[in-house]
Amino acid sequence: MESNIISNEFGPNQGYINELFTLYQIDPELVSAEWRKYFARYQSIQTTEIQARVNLNQTEDWRLQESVFRYVDAFRKFGHLKAEINPLQMGIVPLPSIYQLDNNFYNFTEEQLDQEVLCYHFQNKTKMILRELVKELHKTYCGSIGFEYEHILDPDRRYWLRERIEARFESQTFTEDESIARLKDLIDAEVFEDQLHKKYIGQKRFSLEGGETLIPVIKSIINQACGSEVQEIVLGMAHRGRLNVLRNILGKPLQEIFFEFEDKNPNAVIGSGDVKYHLGFESTFCNAKKEEVHLSLAPNPSHLEFVYPVIEGICRAKQDINYDRNRKTVLPLALHGDAAFIGQGVVAETLNFANVAGYCTGGTIHIVINNQIGFTTTPDESRSSVYCTSFANSIEAPILHVNAEDVEASCWAAKLALDYRNTFGQDIVLDLYCYRKYGHNEGDDPNFTQPVLYQGIKQKKLTSEYYLENLTKAHKLTAQQIVDYRKEIIAEFDREQSALRLPRVNGDACPMHGRLRSYPVAQDISKAKFQEVLHAVTHYPEKFTVYPKLDAILKKRAEIFEPDQLVDWGTAEILAYGTLIQDGIKVRLSGQDCGRGTFSHRHLMLNDAKTGEHHLSVKPLIDQYQTPLEVINSTLSETGILGFEFGYSTVALNSLVIWEAQFGDFGNGAQVIIDQFIASSEQKWNQLSGIVLLLPHGFEGQGPEHSSARLERYLQLCADGNMVVFYPTTTAQIFHLLRAQAMSSFKRPLVIMSPKSLLRSVSASSPWEQLAKGSFSTILVNNFPTKKSRKKKQLVFTSGKIYYDIEKALTEREDLHVQVIRVEQLYPFPQFEIKKAIKDMEYSECIWIQEEPLNMGAWLYIEPYLRTKLDLAVTYIGRDTSASPATGSPRRHEFEQKGLISELLVCLEDNL
Repeated sequence: MESNIISNEFGPNQGYINELFTLYQIDPELVSAEWRKYFARYQSIQTTEIQARVNLNQTEDWRLQESVFRYVDAFRKFGHLKAEINPLQMGIVPLPSIYQLDNNFYNFTEEQLDQEVLCYHFQNKTKMILRELVKELHKTYCGSIGFEYEHILDPDRRYWLRERIEARFESQTFTEDESIARLKDLIDAEVFEDQLHKKYIGQKRFSLEGGETLIPVIKSIINQACGSEVQEIVLGMAHRGRLNVLRNILGKPLQEIFFEFEDKNPNAVIGSGDVKYHLGFESTFCNAKKEEVHLSLAPNPSHLEFVYPVIEGICRAKQDINYDRNRKTVLPLALHGDAAFIGQGVVAETLNFANVAGYCTGGTIHIVINNQIGFTTTPDESRSSVYCTSFANSIEAPILHVNAEDVEASCWAAKLALDYRNTFGQDIVLDLYCYRKYGHNEGDDPNFTQPVLYQGIKQKKLTSEYYLENLTKAHKLTAQQIVDYRKEIIAEFDREQSALRLPRVNGDACPMHGRLRSYPVAQDISKAKFQEVLHAVTHYPEKFTVYPKLDAILKKRAEIFEPDQLVDWGTAEILAYGTLIQDGIKVRLSGQDCGRGTFSHRHLMLNDAKTGEHHLSVKPLIDQYQTPLEVINSTLSETGILGFEFGYSTVALNSLVIWEAQFGDFGNGAQVIIDQFIASSEQKWNQLSGIVLLLPHGFEGQGPEHSSARLERYLQLCADGNMVVFYPTTTAQIFHLLRAQAMSSFKRPLVIMSPKSLLRSVSASSPWEQLAKGSFSTILVNNFPTKKSRKKKQLVFTSGKIYYDIEKALTEREDLHVQVIRVEQLYPFPQFEIKKAIKDMEYSECIWIQEEPLNMGAWLYIEPYLRTKLDLAVTYIGRDTSASPATGSPRRHEFEQKGLISELLVCLEDNL
């Protein structure tokens, strides 16, 4: 018997599959269980087809059968390129001509078209009349939906989709009530836009007109979710159609929408707020069977797709809180614009980690609102691919290109999407082809740039009118009923607008808490607790082989209780995480190579020297206290991963959520998340976060890109107590700081300038007693007295690791009388602590010294505080202004660093 399974099924791997099937026929045990299942499932069909081909091989008919197999295969692979998915019947990006879809290519004769042939299991059939097969292939694969799924390598997923796609017209049957409900959803969407357009002339709303089918599509997903394992749906979307979704999906009251248009929203006094088409909302949807699903639309800024990783983090946190390891209970529903989906790199970054263990959310449903234009940019100008969804092929997501004017096909695709997600836990994309009735916003004239396109759009009827034509034929529905329904909705708009009253403020919303200060949390931790943590991280599972060099490093951690031993940075971190586990507080640490740490200091995740297996060093504590700690080596992504962790932190407010940049400058790649979410989300959207950013910072001669974490940028973003910026210089400080952030009942983002050279510095290490008692200090004060009689001190302010260069220089001098204040907490500025430190002190000179250039670092931020809050005139010592953070020459760096200390000493000497 021929060993080939299905002709052309596996492309270049066909030969390998043939060999597997040959082995399976000899003895099924010779292949894996997965392949046994696959071969058994299709063997009966294969046997029939192979036997028929053997019989046909005696005649000329075998040529016809081979052509039929290729013909069916071509429609499954390329039928989407011939599908009628564009409601504008014009494509600016031309579709390639696929000759395999042309009957003439196969030279089918009239006689052959009436012949019965093997049909490659099309529609679960073995044989069909060729003429009927041709007709059904066109109907299935070249209609209102173009299906891309043959790129999926997993045969189970591919065949699951194939069976449902080819049985579509059997399953795409809706009751009269369902069809009328969809029609009403369309009308709701259309009237909403029409009324806002008339009542608030010229105001931006980024309308959904031309894409109103989105509303019944989302409703189909929600209705299908009710009664399933899905308990909550988290939506993320940009501006287009957002107000419509808020009203017709989440049920936001018209009163609140009107108040936002008229700028009368009482919530505006809380924080500075944001424009109406950036705001979020929450509600609960209840279907006819009284089954519920919670809905939430995440707020977002103008940076389009950047909310996508945020909602993934939100969903992951909610799933973790639900102890949902199958990741079914919370569904991410991401709505994209076509130009943004392919144009914004954050989409590709986030898609890339969709199936990575530390970030997966059990599958996301993506809906692309494909207006076929981006602002004024046409598809041929905005991408190199045929479709805007091409990136999704990289994660083997099925893509359904749908003509939005076919409402029932769109809703069928929506139901299929949820079934697929819930069955396989994988992403799926609905590419909803529609158009944009107006310009980018309602005040924009699109005829400037797309006059021909918009001449065609002007001729389009409402989608509800196309749908109504079919419904009035199929159901007992009159045009007058629809007219009456429109009038009811319009009357509701008029009634709500004429009786404006203060909208109800959601009592569950996070209030804006104003200018709060972070206060240290005093703690007293027993030696026994520390010993328990260190015992856990220095003892390994049976048969686990530790890399010898690493074994010595880790065992040294247990020696911190011996005389004259100190706690280094890595050990301080481990003790912080371990004692938080003991206290029942979850820790989540993610970032590039954070398990080991970029500078080999952490070693929280160990790897077996022989097998490479991972071992989380604190796992014995996790098992004992049943408190999770996640350490996740992330993908090589900054924007996507930080967006995810920010989203996670907005939900997991009782956890310690940390993102570590491999080098501090890697934060540059996540600047949109930092600016638009971390620094301002509370003031714009009342959205709290306790995210911690560990950003390695310090000038050690490693060049401009690996010196600065851009401290000045974070300080520039600080206002109204929105976050904390800390530059710790001792291991006791980092220990207390991390624990305080985790234990705080009210969290703000925490930005930590994390060291590099100090990770192994003896000077920066602390005795374990300093970790066991006390709290972090916003400033550290050190006195360097002189042996000579001097009444006045000289006052030096600094921040960061340059302190240890200062300390070394001043220790060697006996003629200088200096007090050095390390400002560890830069924001909120510790003015009261500094006042207390210099109270009743007589000083002759006040200096600020930093290693960063004058236009960088803390100087431009801190000088006004020292001058206005403390009435200090301060002299600057540091590098000159520079376009680049640091030199690339280690020798020049050393020269510059010594020069800073020399300049400090000269300045102090001049003022003796």
